[in-house]
Amino acid sequence: MLRTMPDSDPAINPAPDEVTPGPADRLRERLTHGHGRYSVIAGTLTIWIMDTLLTRRLEMSGAVTGTTADIVRTFEAVSTVLFVITSIALIVTLLKPYPRALFPVAAIYLTFSVVQVVANVISMLSSAHTTDGIGLGSLWDVAAVYAMSVSVFMFVYVLLDLATPGGAFVWPARDGQDAPTPNLFDYLFISLNVNSTYGPTSEAVMSRPTKLIMAIQVLLAILMLTVLISRSVAATS
Repeated sequence: MLRTMPDSDPAINPAPDEVTPGPADRLRERLTHGHGRYSVIAGTLTIWIMDTLLTRRLEMSGAVTGTTADIVRTFEAVSTVLFVITSIALIVTLLKPYPRALFPVAAIYLTFSVVQVVANVISMLSSAHTTDGIGLGSLWDVAAVYAMSVSVFMFVYVLLDLATPGGAFVWPARDGQDAPTPNLFDYLFISLNVNSTYGPTSEAVMSRPTKLIMAIQVLLAILMLTVLISRSVAATS
């Protein structure tokens, strides 16, 4: 009796499908190996510099005073301490083969950065009664907080996309081509659109936590717009 041997030809009996790395997986590989890891430190440094300069400028210009100034100053001091601790932890992960520790450490700092943005927006609400007729040049602080909000949430979306299995976003691609590996500009585009048009962009959002973060950013943007309109009317009247 003849037995038919299983055909080992992969064209006939293909091996189990290998999981093709998605855009977020490719970006994660880039950021956790080689020089790509330095961009994580660069991101936290950028946020810290923006927050420090903004806080000191608000204090020097008198845009925030009294209790509000004390709160903003406290947040800035805590931010500096947290940034130093975060930077040390990130440097250790660079010197040692601990790529998985990069994102949890960065997540701690980004969480506090979001809290800082919320505090800055709330502090601006106290300036909505600014004296009339002082000119549109007084609106620089609103623009600065707006820019900081876009920057912080840009890095938050990077982290969420990397931490979500399969990615938090679906990146569009041309017909017949693989989805491109996202870069910082793609996440900046998402953050800027959420901050200005109050809705997702061409990239579909697949993660519920990401949708919640987007909702928070939208609420902050509405508050900033309210302050901007109020201050603009007062400055030109």
